[in-house]
Amino acid sequence: MFKPPSGRIAVMFLLFAVLFGTGQFHRVSSVIIMPELAVELSLGAGALGAISGIYFLCAAAMQVPIGLAFDRFGARRTVPAVLLISFVGTMTFAAAHSAPGLFLGRALMGIGFASVLMGAYSVFARWVPLDRFSTVSALMIAVGSLGGMLATSPLAAAVAWIGWRPTIIGVGAMTVVLIVLTWAVVRDAPPDYRESGRRPSNLRENLRGLLQAWSNRQMQLVLAMGLVTYGPGMALLGLWGGPYLADVHGLGPLARGNLLFAIALAGPLGLLVIGPLDRILNSRKKVALIFASSMALAFALLALFADASLWLLGPLMIWVMFAQAYYVAVQSQCRSIFPDAMVGRATTSLNMAAVGGVALMQLSTGAIIAAFPPDAGGGAIASLTGYRWVFAAIAVAIAVAVVLYSRIEDTQVRLD
Repeated sequence: MFKPPSGRIAVMFLLFAVLFGTGQFHRVSSVIIMPELAVELSLGAGALGAISGIYFLCAAAMQVPIGLAFDRFGARRTVPAVLLISFVGTMTFAAAHSAPGLFLGRALMGIGFASVLMGAYSVFARWVPLDRFSTVSALMIAVGSLGGMLATSPLAAAVAWIGWRPTIIGVGAMTVVLIVLTWAVVRDAPPDYRESGRRPSNLRENLRGLLQAWSNRQMQLVLAMGLVTYGPGMALLGLWGGPYLADVHGLGPLARGNLLFAIALAGPLGLLVIGPLDRILNSRKKVALIFASSMALAFALLALFADASLWLLGPLMIWVMFAQAYYVAVQSQCRSIFPDAMVGRATTSLNMAAVGGVALMQLSTGAIIAAFPPDAGGGAIASLTGYRWVFAAIAVAIAVAVVLYSRIEDTQVRLD
């Protein structure tokens, strides 16, 4: 079996982890700066939900063209080109003084960072043996998830020190450095690698392969689960967790940041634990069903006991982010269905469902929150009833996906 050079793959691994972490920072940062945006620009819950959700909506919309580009041009050329858009978006967001400007900036950031995770998967699919794909991907995401952690307590401290605008500008400057490094370091495949399947030679052939992937019954079940892989955790950590802790439990910025930091920390820990489980259990399906079901239960309990002690609710919120790591098993299941030449289209299709699910969940929960406004003059973003319905709706969505995914054919993971 081919054994890739350890030096090149190690450097690419670290680079993709940093790129993914930067994207995670942008995804999660809105939950910390949201109170400042609400006060500074007089934004309501609906506007805040739209500004946060547009990042994910645009990232989802970009998955199909990015997947086509991966299979046609490779990740090395595609990722740096698309990341330039994220730099423009970051600077636009930092300079914005109105809701439309914030909206545009977040949209461009979502477009730019849409290429990172799938770019990593596209590269790993050719550099890493299939039975190790989940483990390597989970480890990369775990390391990269530190970016999401930086968007909790550290971001709150930076905002208190220099303000949110200079902080975002600093992240934009770092993005330029990462773009240059990506072009210099990343290689789509090892020098003596031979692909299974043939790369598409034109757009029509590329689109035909995409439709072929979507028509696959197993892929359809993967996409159904994909809709709820990222959405629940991001609705909690990246949007409503902060306001919920402030409105219902009266936590200040630092206390909120500390608990959100613990929730964010559970993400990479979950990846380290759950990532290798498909090889241990010799099943990707079991991993996904066990942990997705536990997430549905956690959200149901949050809905029922939303105003209970944080000693009870805190662990439930932490568990949500820990269990969300099951998505690497779903991603590995997707990777196993198709040959190398279709990896880009298949994995970006799944990511389109996953990131689109985040957008839909954030926009829909924003509508739910707006339907249950808080008492006038209280300074809260939403009412207790609104948060209960949000948690309940998320629990139902996950449960439906679990039922559908339970019909997928399981595959052997270990090659020995």
